[in-house]
Amino acid sequence: MVRSSTFHILLCWALAVNFTLGDNTGSKKPRRTRLRSSAWGFPGQNATFDYIVVGGGNTGLAIAARLAEKASVAVIEAGGFHDQDNSNGSVVPAYALTGIPFVAVGTDYPRQPLIDWDLTTVPLPGVGGRVIHYAQAKTLGGCTTLNTLSYLRATKGSHEEWARLAGDRAYSFDNMLPYFRRSVTLTPPDWKKRNAPNATFTYDASAFASGKGGPVQVSFNPWVDPAATWFAKAVQTEGFPMSTEGFSSGTLSGFSSWVPLTVDPVLSERSTARAYLEDVILRTQIIVYHQTQALKVNFDPSKKATSVTVATRDLEYTLSARKEIIISAGVFHSPQLLMVSGVGPAATLQSHSIPVIADLPGVGQNLQDPFTFSIATGLGSLPTGTGYVTSSSPEIQASILRDYLEDAAGPLTSVGGYLSFEKLPKRWRQGFGNRTAALLGSLHEDWPEIELIGAGVPDGTGSGTTGLLAGVLLRPFSLGSVTISSASMLDKPVIDLGWLTDPADQELAVATFKRLREVLNSTALAPVRVGPELVPGFEAVRTDQEILEFVKANGNHIWHASSTCSMGKKGDKSAVVDSRGRVFGVKGLRVADMSVLPVNLPNHPQGTMYALGEKIAEDILRGADK
Repeated sequence: MVRSSTFHILLCWALAVNFTLGDNTGSKKPRRTRLRSSAWGFPGQNATFDYIVVGGGNTGLAIAARLAEKASVAVIEAGGFHDQDNSNGSVVPAYALTGIPFVAVGTDYPRQPLIDWDLTTVPLPGVGGRVIHYAQAKTLGGCTTLNTLSYLRATKGSHEEWARLAGDRAYSFDNMLPYFRRSVTLTPPDWKKRNAPNATFTYDASAFASGKGGPVQVSFNPWVDPAATWFAKAVQTEGFPMSTEGFSSGTLSGFSSWVPLTVDPVLSERSTARAYLEDVILRTQIIVYHQTQALKVNFDPSKKATSVTVATRDLEYTLSARKEIIISAGVFHSPQLLMVSGVGPAATLQSHSIPVIADLPGVGQNLQDPFTFSIATGLGSLPTGTGYVTSSSPEIQASILRDYLEDAAGPLTSVGGYLSFEKLPKRWRQGFGNRTAALLGSLHEDWPEIELIGAGVPDGTGSGTTGLLAGVLLRPFSLGSVTISSASMLDKPVIDLGWLTDPADQELAVATFKRLREVLNSTALAPVRVGPELVPGFEAVRTDQEILEFVKANGNHIWHASSTCSMGKKGDKSAVVDSRGRVFGVKGLRVADMSVLPVNLPNHPQGTMYALGEKIAEDILRGADK
């Protein structure tokens, strides 16, 4: 008789190599070829794979999923599962605005160590020495588990600049479009559920796959925030006409549009990059090491990356790669991992006694972080208990919850969804100095300088609404950096966002503030606007200097930092990777995430990062770069 322990080992082995067990009952039920739990790596044991992907965010999981269809792949992720570790905050769409308190900017934010990296900056001189908390998701799915879900794409002109800087036409908009289509599946709007004034639109369906696309679900919110409809009316009145094609076809500047969200249309739950993993687990032998920190990339004497030293809790071990290692750890941790592994500015590495594998001065430099700030007004005459207002009425709360759970409808399904982009009108450019005018003039004609975002949020009374109108500086000329404080990945990276250190950004911020105030005072918003401007208050902030001081004291990030491992041409001393993500000066190592963008693109980047993952995976599988 086979002992139970031996049988257990044999059973695990059978599942791991895709055996199926017959049931001899004549059942027609589908047979499973693999248990989902077979995808989790065993900590503490060395192992070897064809490819290792460090970081389970949207680019990393897209790459890993595609590679796993053809080869053995391991994913190393420092976090766990967002729906467990962050509960409904990373499941219910509306909670992106009201249910994730640790995304706060100030250093007094409520800590959430299960899913947030707990990163803070150095004092930032451009904004009065403020120290900023920069929420970054530590979880499978990356920051797609925390973002506000907007799906859109950058402009054709900005893609031309990406292609020029990378020296590769593959990054033109038209050449990237197949990867955009391949990464997501769009569901058309449910007009019956979405019924709301000023919320109808048209869009270019050809920008998406005609049938099934990728595993990430994209849909139009079935419920529309009344405050957003009024902001939509105001921006259209003030010079942002509604786009007829939407924001996924390469045009943004001068238009406004309702945009789709990364939301599963059936359940109205957040759809994240983890969809790639869930889609591929049952079809391949992909292995995921979750709650596992990558400590160092190791190289052989020929400078080929061969393995990654990792730690799961206090167990340290090595995962080896026969072919390549792909780092997708994000804009802050990718350059940190390169540096502690010996790839980066030689002087920095030597100061921490790190042997220099490749002297790349661009690692950690060129950080570009879009800067945002908002003004506020009271809004009245909106339906009671709607929007992102948490009503004090138990009946209304119960009704909203019932709509969501039973019909995937109502306020909990929605996060804004209306955006506007433009180059500032001439009347607000009069105060620009020659340098600022020249810098803005160097941008492609379709590259918007600013973005406007309007939404209604709770006013603190339990029944009222505050209207917030935010402006975003889309192309920061102020540059920051990331460096290391030690030779250990367990110590936090040193982050300088560089906000408003370039005078051009200061001038643009003041002009953008005036543009916000113009829209907020639009006659179109008059029927619902209540009382004087709440924040900062017209009497309190009037002059250019007062505006600049307000912006410095209250501005923050929109979590779109990029470019710390910039893509560029061979010989460019500031470049870290080539157009296929290969790290200069070494072999078998790539970087693929927001850090490789050579310039911050004018969009919300999750769609671009999915497409980049698809593109880099195809490069690897085709072997076109060998």
